[in-house]
Amino acid sequence: MVATISALTSAGQAASYYEADEAYYAEGGLAPSEWLGQGAQALNLAGGVDHEQFARLLDGHVAGQSLGTMREGDWEHRPGWDITFSAPKSVSIIAEVAGDRRLIAAHEYAVKIALRLAEQHFTATRIREDGSIRRQGTGNLVIASFRHGTSRALDPQLHTHNVILNMTRDRAGQWRSLEPRAFYQMQKQLGAIYRQELAAAVRRLGYEIECGKGSTFEIVGISVETMEVFSQRSAAIEARLADRGKSREDASAAEKQIAALDTRLAKEPVPHAELICDWRKTADAAGWDEQTRRELIVRAEARAAAAANTADQEFARELVADRAVAQGAAMLAERQSVFSTTALHEAAGRFGMGHIGQEDIFAAIVRAEKGGALEARECLDRRGVAFEGFTTAGAIANETKILRLEEQGRQQVKPILSPIAAARAVAEAERRSAQHGYAWTDEQRAAAQQIFSSSNRIIGLQGAAGSAKTSTVLATIAKGAKARGIQITALAPTASAAQVLADALGTRADTLARHILAPGRPTTNEHLWIVDEASLISAADAAKLLSLAESHRAQVLLVGDTAQLGSVAAGAAFAQLQRAGMETARLTQILRQTNEHSKAAVEASLAGDAKKALAALDAGGGRVLECDTREARFAQIAQDYAQLGTKERHKALVIEPSREGRDALTVEIRKRLAENGVLHGPAIEAVRLVPRDLTRAETKYAHSYAVGDMIRFAKDYADKGVSKAQAYRVVKIDAVKAAITLADQYGRIVDWRLQQWGASNAQAFTTEVIELRAGDLLQFTRNDRDVGRINGQKGEILAVDPMSREAKIRVDKGKIFSLSLDNPRDQHIAHSYVATTFAAQGRTTEHTFIHADSAASNLVDQKSFYVALSRAKATTAIYTNDRDKLVAAIAERTGEKQTALQAGALAIREVSNTAALPDGMAL
Repeated sequence: MVATISALTSAGQAASYYEADEAYYAEGGLAPSEWLGQGAQALNLAGGVDHEQFARLLDGHVAGQSLGTMREGDWEHRPGWDITFSAPKSVSIIAEVAGDRRLIAAHEYAVKIALRLAEQHFTATRIREDGSIRRQGTGNLVIASFRHGTSRALDPQLHTHNVILNMTRDRAGQWRSLEPRAFYQMQKQLGAIYRQELAAAVRRLGYEIECGKGSTFEIVGISVETMEVFSQRSAAIEARLADRGKSREDASAAEKQIAALDTRLAKEPVPHAELICDWRKTADAAGWDEQTRRELIVRAEARAAAAANTADQEFARELVADRAVAQGAAMLAERQSVFSTTALHEAAGRFGMGHIGQEDIFAAIVRAEKGGALEARECLDRRGVAFEGFTTAGAIANETKILRLEEQGRQQVKPILSPIAAARAVAEAERRSAQHGYAWTDEQRAAAQQIFSSSNRIIGLQGAAGSAKTSTVLATIAKGAKARGIQITALAPTASAAQVLADALGTRADTLARHILAPGRPTTNEHLWIVDEASLISAADAAKLLSLAESHRAQVLLVGDTAQLGSVAAGAAFAQLQRAGMETARLTQILRQTNEHSKAAVEASLAGDAKKALAALDAGGGRVLECDTREARFAQIAQDYAQLGTKERHKALVIEPSREGRDALTVEIRKRLAENGVLHGPAIEAVRLVPRDLTRAETKYAHSYAVGDMIRFAKDYADKGVSKAQAYRVVKIDAVKAAITLADQYGRIVDWRLQQWGASNAQAFTTEVIELRAGDLLQFTRNDRDVGRINGQKGEILAVDPMSREAKIRVDKGKIFSLSLDNPRDQHIAHSYVATTFAAQGRTTEHTFIHADSAASNLVDQKSFYVALSRAKATTAIYTNDRDKLVAAIAERTGEKQTALQAGALAIREVSNTAALPDGMAL
């Protein structure tokens, strides 16, 4: 791993460990230590790390204070955290074996850049006031940095341990303990920024680099054999993973860490000079002799000298940086209306990989802000800490357009029914419901009459989960509108949700995306577009939808629940429109739950009171189980689910928030079902296609793809010989030409130029192996209108044939599909035992099993908790690591999305004190 984070558990052990490291690696001045960070400067700490000072700070003694907490008569203080940055293997080999010490300076520079950005944008503390806790960004750290040159297996491995002391100074000047969770959440981002900065520095030194996935790179000129002989540590970890049936690609972070600890060797006190001698003998034996090593360095020095004498280098870097910042902002803005400054640095660094550094990016961000492409905003992290961030001009334009169109549409359409006719329609609907044993609520009656009588083009129906919106209000509105000759269209973000709505209303259905692309020609007829799951609509799509409504003379009824999950894409249009005064009918009474305690749990979760919700489950709405490990929790969920009868299983829902966890839990459930005989007959292994979920900005960037990816196009390109019915494998990537070499199943080659054709109509997939048996529950993961398949449509496998490699699946309403498992068209499949919270939204079941790990900070919050709890009519079981921690975690994570049009705009603050960085660097 390029960036690792680990907590220090003992101040004394940590001080002794790093002191021993210093003594071991310091021979010949090769392992310097130094103080870094604005906090260190405030304490007048500079130069090498003094052991006594280091030990005192690890104990929490700073500026006359003692940080920590008294627990059961003992004073407790967490010493800090070690963030370690490791150079790519080729950089370590050339620096340590070939002897190009310039690379060590480049490594140090990249480490300091990453740490400086972390200090500015990840550092926070918790402040207790009046019985509550608030979080405050501080922007200063005390860091003890130790650079090493070898691994425990005595391979060349250039890496730096950076001990983040558990202390930071708040805005009032008082020293406090750190809030470290952001460092863990941003681990990948920090590692990427380090690699990007190092790649740029390595290129400036004259080396050619080959970029890989996730901002990884290696220097060109070292053979695979040489790399392998100096990778004993990696080989040991991979061997240990292989013993457990895993690889680096499919192992979890925890499994990799366990393998690393299992193979960890004790340090051997071998003098550095002897190591270099041994390394060079090993390199010679691998065919990388002294002359070859020297020639590599000489060529690099010559290229660096030539580039340094080129007058237009600075101007060229500015152009690359401006383009990279624009691309990075566009990528981030597809998913977030407001994004952090650090996220923009990392995204821009990805697009400018190897050609620009973070200093170039910082300057380009300033230019973009001055030019109006970016606008400063406060960016709130998951716990509400405000850091510097940005929004884009495009995001502001979309949100401005949404609000303007809604306001302009007020009093612009003829009501569906007059007040008298509306009252009659509602009364008739009530009589029909009563005949089936259902009574209307006052809220439902008032909501239907309000919508019937509205003369606003845009109107909302805000309804809590399980408030019977569709079967009462929407069905009545649709019936009344049709009677008056109004054309009804049912829309939703997904094809399956749109079809469910259309079936309930007896009208035509379409996905929102398809409707926006092909709405048909405007006519003089009146239209009513009923849009379900409106909270999932992005700002960009909302702007397009409302523009079309104006040109098509359509009234739009947005139906949803702002308390549930928002759009994956940027914006929170439904909530924003309500805040701006859009006419909105409201349903607050929950009717789904047949169990009073389950209903109380849902109501408590809606109010943000997780403690009360769990208590309601205890009282009879379900149960809460605590298990220390994820493995134990998954085993219990699988056992409980598998014990259900066939009919009960089909009415049950298992929720795991993460995709990786969903797949792991599915394995456990299938194992149990096989033991119980539910899965039977022969098994067949097939390939399934898993979406990469690239943004539009990423699809046009060659480094977004990897060799082995599968590409499917949404349209035919006859002149290129490309068919939308086929899948194409990526076999070669040319980042310089933005060209991807594709091969079809027959080996025919396609030269795909991303900047010229197809990027906006292509979808990238990775491949995974899926096992199928009779009795398996399956779902389709892509729309295929030609054969009548809907993304999310579920079914049961009736039989599999290993010889013909075919499977028969029966879907809802008894329709049977025959799948040819080697045909890419039939590989858009997945097991359907476990749903993510996003996939579960909109579903109704009898029983729900929810996995809720309190540490899953990006996945468990108030919104996701409410969505998960509100699915079941009868009972809900929650499986967690720690009940109290889960309650605390949900309390501090609202899950609210930020919008571009909000208060709190900031100007980028100039950082005048840059002594902790290399000369000339200012972020």
